[in-house]
Amino acid sequence: MPMKDYQDALTRLQKALAAGYRDAPQVINQPGQSLMCKVDPDNYLALEPVFTEILARWAVSFPQGVLETLVHTGNLVFCKPLGTHVIPLTVSWGGNDYEVQAAFLPAGFVDRALKLYAGVQDPLPVSELRIRADQRPAVEAFFTAMTPPSSLAYL
Repeated sequence: MPMKDYQDALTRLQKALAAGYRDAPQVINQPGQSLMCKVDPDNYLALEPVFTEILARWAVSFPQGVLETLVHTGNLVFCKPLGTHVIPLTVSWGGNDYEVQAAFLPAGFVDRALKLYAGVQDPLPVSELRIRADQRPAVEAFFTAMTPPSSLAYL
């Protein structure tokens, strides 16, 4: 069986993400309003399942197809030992803590999409969203063989 080529699907997802951002910039990097926020220069934290569902709608796809494409192209952290892309976390912004179901995407995927298809010249800055410091061991375990978010991501 030949290997599936995910490049077309990945491009479609990046174009859809950029179009969503062009239409409503608050969908990225504004805690409390966004599907995802940059937590350090290399990682975005996305809220699940809403991130996958909305990106699928924008890309005229199915959520499972979005997840398959992102995982197989290395654009979504997938914890093999746990068999999932989602981790429950406590995050903070504006002096309040919130329980979320989080997924992590490499910043390069999002920043490249915004640059190529939304005309955003510079990568977005790190948002005000922070992961509670007591969650760091769980996040580091979740990232297994990948580089976890830097200390900048934690409060």
